[in-house]
Order: sequence, then structure tokens, then C-alpha cells
Amino acid sequence: MKCWQWDAHKSITLTRYVVALAILASAVMTVSGPWLVRWLVDTHILQHTGPVVEVALLVLGYLCAALAFWMLYNLYRFLQRLEQGQVFVPQTVQALRRISWCCMGAAVLCLPAGVLIYLPFAFLAVAAGFMALLVRVLKNAFEQAVRMKDELDYTISVSYTHLTL
Repeated sequence: MKCWQWDAHKSITLTRYVVALAILASAVMTVSGPWLVRWLVDTHILQHTGPVVEVALLVLGYLCAALAFWMLYNLYRFLQRLEQGQVFVPQTVQALRRISWCCMGAAVLCLPAGVLIYLPFAFLAVAAGFMALLVRVLKNAFEQAVRMKDELDYTISVSYTHLTL
């Protein structure tokens, strides 16, 4: 019966699979960029239209895709470290910092597109900006935990050195 119980390891494994699927979906969307832009232009009412807008949307999509790949890669590595028990290490803080910057980058890219071209991009910008703030708070908490762990490790190391002398 115990094998069916949900635990932290299964949770992390599931999340890693979901992140891997998100990477695959991002790749499909990136390759489909021109078709997705054409679909958006053909099926939605945009504030501005024309070839310049289509190019702008395509460039926006590719820039956001680059941010998404970098963010998902860092998230995947973050989850791998958690699974290996490497929780309070500088690499975890660095990954969270990168994830938050990717979210902020997406917010900065999408906000003008939402204001000038298609309003739902503004909602994406707000969501990405909010996620950036949440991840930044987590990053700060992990950063403090890493400092505390380093201080504790140093204290133990110094105490052990004094005991062996």
C-alpha cells in the first residue's frame, strides 16, 4: 500500500515531466511561430495591423520563446538539485534569480504589445511580472537559507577543528 502514497520525490518527478513537456510544447510553438502569428492576425481584432505588426509579433514570440527555454531549463535544473538533496546551495539561488529575470523580461516584452497591438498581451505581462516578484521572494528566502547554512557549516567546522587540536 505504501508504494501508492504521494511523496516529495514523486512530486518533484511529476513536475520535472511537466517542465519537459513545456519545453517540448515551447519548441513546437517556436517552430510554428509564423503560422501562429497568421492565425492571430486572421482570427482576432488587433489594434493595429499590417506587415510591420506581423513581424513585431513574430519577433516578440521568438524573444519570449528564448526566455521561456532559458527559464524552463533553469527550472528543470532547480528541480534536479532538489531531487538530489542540494537545496540550500548557491546554484539554487542562481537558478531562481534567472527564472525571475526571465519572467520580468517577458513582462517587459509583452506590456508594449498589449498596449499597442492586442490587449491580452498586457494581461500576460502582468502575470509574468507577478511571477517574477514571487520567484524573487523565493530567491531571497533561499539566499538567506544558504547564508545561514554556510554560517552553520563554518561554525561546525571551527568547532570540530578546536576539538581535534
